[in-house]
Amino acid sequence: MKQLWTGNDPVKLAILRSELDAKGIRFSVRNECLRAAMGEIPPIETWPELWVEDDECFHLAQVILDDIESSEETT
Repeated sequence: MKQLWTGNDPVKLAILRSELDAKGIRFSVRNECLRAAMGEIPPIETWPELWVEDDECFHLAQVILDDIESSEETT
């Protein structure tokens, strides 16, 4: 299992989840419900993390993430 992404952008997380799911890449999201703990712990530690469960799919997941980030830069 490898961490693919962490961030404070729920829209990007939703897009990434949708794209990975469409490609059949298994993943898990950690810290999704930690926003309520902001103030008690550093904010960056409350950001959601997306982890790819199968290491063999990590490269494809990284390509998907790169494509999403590239399309964000062009808009």
